[in-house]
Amino acid sequence: MKGIKLKAINFEDSGKKICYDYSIDRPYSKYFNLDNPYYSKYDVDVSQTPKSIAIIPLLSNIMPISWFVGFDVYIDELDETFYNSLKELRSQFEKHHPEITHKGKLIFKKLVNNTLTGTNALLLFSGGLDSFESLTRNYEKQPYLISIHGADVEISDTKRWNQFKKLNEEENIIDNSKLSYIESNLRDFYTYKVDLLINSTSWWGEIQHGMALLGVLAPMSYKLKANQIFIASSNTNEIDFGWGSRPEIDENMVWANVKIVHDGYHLRRTGKIENVIDFSKKHNENLFLRVCYSELRNGANCNTCPKCLRTMLGIILAGDDPSKYGLQIPNNFYQRILSIFSKKTKMSKGLEYEWWCLQEKAKDTKHVFVIQDKEKETAFLNKFKNLNLKQIINTESDKVSKLNRLKFALRNKYSTLYNIYLKARR
Repeated sequence: MKGIKLKAINFEDSGKKICYDYSIDRPYSKYFNLDNPYYSKYDVDVSQTPKSIAIIPLLSNIMPISWFVGFDVYIDELDETFYNSLKELRSQFEKHHPEITHKGKLIFKKLVNNTLTGTNALLLFSGGLDSFESLTRNYEKQPYLISIHGADVEISDTKRWNQFKKLNEEENIIDNSKLSYIESNLRDFYTYKVDLLINSTSWWGEIQHGMALLGVLAPMSYKLKANQIFIASSNTNEIDFGWGSRPEIDENMVWANVKIVHDGYHLRRTGKIENVIDFSKKHNENLFLRVCYSELRNGANCNTCPKCLRTMLGIILAGDDPSKYGLQIPNNFYQRILSIFSKKTKMSKGLEYEWWCLQEKAKDTKHVFVIQDKEKETAFLNKFKNLNLKQIINTESDKVSKLNRLKFALRNKYSTLYNIYLKARR
């Protein structure tokens, strides 16, 4: 019986915090922060949640690690639907990650057939373009908007988290009674050695985040009597690569009678921008998008990173002003975009796809928002439209991957020095 053994599930802080008491056998302890065991904390009392559902947040985070490392997980009871979903989830990851072991089993004593009452909806809400756009198309359903502290904003970063909550509360289209917040150390309970289990070292992006974010909502679905959960899509079916949130993952992350909707999969990011703009005009309200999580940002968006620039360009190509949506156009905007492609650089398939979508939009659009000088900006746009992304993208992916893995390992091994460096940059 080697692996991880759950000893108890405890409800603390007036029933708002679920703490998991588990032991880890020595061969696998290097993958976990032993002094920071996994927990999930809610803004309401969830202590009436059945243990078979309360275990789901933990398993959603630990089971993928067990599949890649090859250790077993021992528990007492589990929702039967979720147990069956884990089989399909594992097979989906295997399609893109042959490094998954044939080991890593979930050993239980009892399966429970749960049925949740109620017809409410939950929507994972980061305040970014994807989740805001999902809200615009599901606005009539009046979903609860659930944001998770510890996902995009570190738990220790209370300044940015409080700013995030303040921006939510100031949005006129949002019903504050439908805002809910969860805190979870879902990115801190394991060590950097988990990231090294895959070539890209992007465990959160490629493996964890879809299961983790949805799994932590299981107790809330019981508390709020919700049988439907929306998670906004990141990509479309035009591109297929290993990613931790896609229909095959998210819509198989189910428990009891809850249905998960991977929402907006039919829309390119440029289409989502158009929907947000249309919604904003229809309701005569500007929306404050929060698309950036750069380490160097001072506000909600840094306005200079590639993601901010891509979002601004999408709004400009849709004929509107980015400043209406919480983004401030920096000086030399178009030069900044072209400089990204001035030399060969490594881009993921997902990022290459996002730039390609913007190229396609630029070729089709007739009404572009003019920042200052229409003639100069048109010339820049023509250069952008004619970029050959395939020639620019660095093709030495294996070499770059090995270098990035080395940098990642050193950065985490000497994390104190790296944090000092980051503070100096800020």
